[in-house]
Amino acid sequence: MERFTVALAGNPNCGKTSIFNGLTGSRHHVGNWPGVTVERRSGHSLAENLDLEIVDLPGTYSLAAQSEDERIASQFLGDPSVDAIINVLDASNLERNLYLTTQLLELRRPMLFVLNMTDDAERRGIHIDVAMLSELLGGPVVPTVGNREEGLEELKQALARLLRGEEPKARPISVAYGDDIERELQKLVEKINQDEKLAAQRPPRWLALQLLEGSREAEALVEASGARTAIQTQLQASRSFLEKHLGADGATLLAERRFGFTHGLVKETVRQSESPEATLTNRLDALLTHRLLGIPIFIAIMIGVYALTFLLGKYPQDWIAAGFASLHDWAAAHVPPGELASLLVDGIIPGVGAVVVFVPIIMILMGCIAFLEDTGYMARAAFIMDRLMHLMGLHGKSFIPLVMGTGCNVPAVQATRTIENRSDRFITILVSPMVSCSARLQVYIMIAGAFFPPVQAAFALIFLHFLGFLLAMLVGKLLRLTLFRGENAPFVMELPPYRMPVLKSTVIHMWEKGRVFLTRAGTVILAGATLVWFLSHYPGIANRAWTAERQEREVQIRAQKLPAAEEARQLEALQLTHESRVMNSSLAAHFGKFLQPVLAPILDPDHKRPEAWKDGVALTAGFVAKEIVVGTMAVVHQARADKEEASLSPLQDTLRHRSGMTPLTALGFMVFTLIYTPCLGTVSIILKETRSWGWTFFSVAYGLVLGWLLAFAVVQGGRLLGFA
Repeated sequence: MERFTVALAGNPNCGKTSIFNGLTGSRHHVGNWPGVTVERRSGHSLAENLDLEIVDLPGTYSLAAQSEDERIASQFLGDPSVDAIINVLDASNLERNLYLTTQLLELRRPMLFVLNMTDDAERRGIHIDVAMLSELLGGPVVPTVGNREEGLEELKQALARLLRGEEPKARPISVAYGDDIERELQKLVEKINQDEKLAAQRPPRWLALQLLEGSREAEALVEASGARTAIQTQLQASRSFLEKHLGADGATLLAERRFGFTHGLVKETVRQSESPEATLTNRLDALLTHRLLGIPIFIAIMIGVYALTFLLGKYPQDWIAAGFASLHDWAAAHVPPGELASLLVDGIIPGVGAVVVFVPIIMILMGCIAFLEDTGYMARAAFIMDRLMHLMGLHGKSFIPLVMGTGCNVPAVQATRTIENRSDRFITILVSPMVSCSARLQVYIMIAGAFFPPVQAAFALIFLHFLGFLLAMLVGKLLRLTLFRGENAPFVMELPPYRMPVLKSTVIHMWEKGRVFLTRAGTVILAGATLVWFLSHYPGIANRAWTAERQEREVQIRAQKLPAAEEARQLEALQLTHESRVMNSSLAAHFGKFLQPVLAPILDPDHKRPEAWKDGVALTAGFVAKEIVVGTMAVVHQARADKEEASLSPLQDTLRHRSGMTPLTALGFMVFTLIYTPCLGTVSIILKETRSWGWTFFSVAYGLVLGWLLAFAVVQGGRLLGFA
């Protein structure tokens, strides 16, 4: 079976990932806004006995390699290992998409054109002559509706013909740049061909065009070439000649010729008529992006999302909590007493259960966000926030990573690759961890649900999310005024058409988020709960004298022949006393008490909580993964449910009635959780993206300091206002 590597290239938001999912059977999230794919990913597909590796590249408007995502796409497309290119085009915005096509044609690779979202184009009154478009582009054009997998079989068949060399429509096409530019390109090609290794790395004509455009990637390749001096000398001469004779730099001249080519091609192949869809889009945009109403509408939508999440999520949450409670009781009754029983009953079951119980709420929330993305509304939210982002020193594109951070801060940091300017990109990387991710959401849901009524709990969550965004913008402004001085670059936000979300895509996204949490529950959180149990029980649990003393006292209680209820009460009190003795002498207790003086102002301002150290242990465990905070609290607080408090999980009941935490300190705890040190995965990706230990350490240190200061301000400010 022959094997081929096929690159999938296109503009952001052209439906590229839908095509990739349809061809490979993958389940990557598809969003109706730019910035969803921030690194290349690959999958396999079979087409008429051909084994195809399909590589989905970041969406990009150009291959000039000015930003990280452009660099990734440009680098891979220029690699000789790529056998063919699938160029995905948004049928409803063809002229803009074809600019990238003009650059791809210069690679002289077998290329197939996917005319995607044809249903959107038809609704907007756009009619495309597919046969003429195929003739003018010199390759097969396949109409598709990617999110419904329409046209994919035809796409596979056309791709197989193209790779076998059986496609009659395939022929080389290139933009005519004019005699002056073509002569300078030929001179550059001759110099590039002097280095056979360089000429083998990239198509010489394509590399010459990249050099005239000022691509840093192309310049780096030349810098490492043996013909460096000859190429650079000719490049300087060509740039000077073009500017002198044509009155503009190379990048501008090439862009003008390409736009001219695409404009003429669209004139030949596209017919536009009036459509109700276009009128409806204009009316919706007039309301949703209104200068005054846009932000209040955004806030109202977010309030609705969180309210719906709590209302729908309560039922499956109760079912899961009841299931873990039954499992806990079964293990307590059937596993022989000892350290293994304690590990299961006091460590693994409450630790994992405390996390899993919130998975339905996370899934519903992420489903709502995915729905808003797919409709095209989230791009409008970025648009209305753009002005505020600039006022606060952030780039307009920074809003996209910040919103992505509500799911996870790791892809949010990766999404900064779409920002060209280094200062803008670094500022966004450093403030992205301020945005409240779905892992922190579990902590908020658990704490807010324990200490606040449902409506107040929903407002607490909204407050924390908006506080994260506000802090990100304020810190961004501070960084702009101090460490990254200078003006941030202007930003034009693409507003995709409104679309009715596909239920399958939303459900897949919900399942993917749930699967991530369940996977972590079976790995990281299980390991974390086991480690926390060990630290919170040793060396005390191994103290045979304490065990013997408890057993002797248990015999004495049973010998008194007390009423069943009283006997059960005394035995439970005895067990709690023994467990407290073990816990307070443990390694975790020593560590927590070491941290207690630092955390006391926000966790125990009145010094009335001798066991406040347990919260410090949970926060420390959160450095590995924020999900572990909840599981750790369940273990160190020895969570047990009160049968009368059926509406609360065991951990919530324990925190409300037996931890000594108040609503005010609970709010301080949540604020600290929002801001303090990012999880280990986020710290790792910050190091990868900045390539600097200094900036990575800075992101950890300033988060810790700022988190403590704001939590302190919340608690002490609340006390001054008379709140408990």
